[in-house]
Amino acid sequence: MNAWKAARTVVEAIVDQADTHLDEELRRGAQYLAHRLTPTAGTIPRIPGIDIHGVSLPLNGVAGGDLLTYVDFQARFDLDSRIRRALDAGQKDTARVLQKLKHTGGILVADVAGHDFTDAARAAMLHQAFHTGALYEMDLNGQITLRLFEQINTRFCKSSTLRNLAADPDEASYITLIYGEISNTGRFSFVSAGHPPPLVFSREFDRFVDVSQDRLVSYPPIGLQPGEHHADAKRYERALGYKKRYTVNNLNLMGHGDVLLLYTDGLIEPLSAYTQDQLALAVSRAKDGSAQTICEAIVHDRQAATPQTDDLTLIVIKYR
Repeated sequence: MNAWKAARTVVEAIVDQADTHLDEELRRGAQYLAHRLTPTAGTIPRIPGIDIHGVSLPLNGVAGGDLLTYVDFQARFDLDSRIRRALDAGQKDTARVLQKLKHTGGILVADVAGHDFTDAARAAMLHQAFHTGALYEMDLNGQITLRLFEQINTRFCKSSTLRNLAADPDEASYITLIYGEISNTGRFSFVSAGHPPPLVFSREFDRFVDVSQDRLVSYPPIGLQPGEHHADAKRYERALGYKKRYTVNNLNLMGHGDVLLLYTDGLIEPLSAYTQDQLALAVSRAKDGSAQTICEAIVHDRQAATPQTDDLTLIVIKYR
């Protein structure tokens, strides 16, 4: 009997060791896939008079639900070739739009609900959907239009795969998103889907300036409500109803040295221990530096103030 108990103990120990080893292997595998799935931000747009720097810090140190990606129109697309084709086709308006893109850069920031491996996978899916759609938009319209985000929202509403990836398919299958384009004049045009609003820091007044709410119009997060105007809207009815059409907001960095911040709620939110006043002080102390210097100063100040509890993404845009 004692021999039987001893044998069982040995077997249980072997099974426990195997389970532990399997858990470790699965964890390493998940981390590897998450790392590989995490899209790189890409080339930061080079725009005369505009300095841009961004950083994304996953809570788990490997990969999370935040997404940062850029569109350097001049580097990504052959604008001169597209302009010639538009002119040959008699599309003068399209040619003018394409010409302006030579001095414009796009920035997309998104925050998938959650910060696990599956959330990183959803962020990667959004990354591919956005850049594929952007290519179609450039071919059809010579620019990225709101139609791209209407289509992405519809697709994410419809996708059972994306909902199944969420920890709570009914409540956590959405994504907040902001996409904006900054021009060499300091004009920032953007669409927001439930994302924290941009902050504008005035170098002259040494503080964040108040922005009228009619310039900060935001819509429900991506994947939460289908558009009421979509042809298939009633085929995909959701309990929360339907959203209105997206519209574009416009902000202007009027003074040289002004700073625009885009971020996810891992940096600051209404109930955060790190306040907007603390953030303003961090920007003020670093305002004479480059966008990278300001970005690093903010992150250092944020991490020194309180432990990071969420994925954190920050983009600093400085008008030089």
